[in-house]
Formats: sequence, C-alpha cells, structure tokens
Amino acid sequence: MRLFSVDEARGLLPQVRPVLERLREAFVELRGSRAMEAAQRRAALADGHPIALPSAGGEAARERHEETLRECMDQLDGWGIQLKDPERGLIDFPHERDGVVVLLCYELSETELAYWHPVETGYAGRQPL
Repeated sequence: MRLFSVDEARGLLPQVRPVLERLREAFVELRGSRAMEAAQRRAALADGHPIALPSAGGEAARERHEETLRECMDQLDGWGIQLKDPERGLIDFPHERDGVVVLLCYELSETELAYWHPVETGYAGRQPL
C-alpha cells in the first residue's frame, strides 16, 4: 500500500479531479439507465401491452458507462487512491500520521484536501488537517 504525504496527495488532485468527474458522470448515467430498465420491466400493462418508456441510451450507452467506470477506477487504483463513493467523488489517500496509518479524505465538492480520518471511523470521523 502506497502512503501519501499531504503534499503528494494535494499535488495529485489536479490530475485526480477530472477522473472523479468522469467517474461521477458515468456512475450517475449508468444508475439512470439501470433505473429505466427496471421501470420498463415493471411497466404497467395497458390493453394487454407494456407501456413503452423512453430509452436511456440502450445497451451500447450502458457498456460505455461501465467501461468509463472501469477505466476511472483502474486509474485511481493505479495511483493508490481508495474510492469510497463514486457519486460524491469521495476518495481516500493512505497516509501515516504519528506512526499510524490514517486516511486523507477528499470529496469532489471540496476546493482542497483538508481532512483526514482514522481507518476505522470512516467519513464520520473526519478531522481537519
């Protein structure tokens, strides 16, 4: 497991943000596509025929979104970054603080890397750097 200094993690953010944005977009689109498919499967019957619902882009779009998710997750993994929530763009950078491995925590809506938390507490245990 790679350990990041605060400066290393902050320095990587300009490269990470576009990946998180692509990941979030693909995740939201894929979720919408799957919801549409589920709605179509549950479609009410009218005169004995399923009601036609608009397509969310079909199988090709779903496959593109899935591929984008894989590419983005592979990129984050290659950097040693842990993805926690694709929709929020929530990630963790493993970091050593006072001899203990903790996680530097960043969310796409934040302007900078400013929080950390113990491994066992997760997001709820976030503390300012």
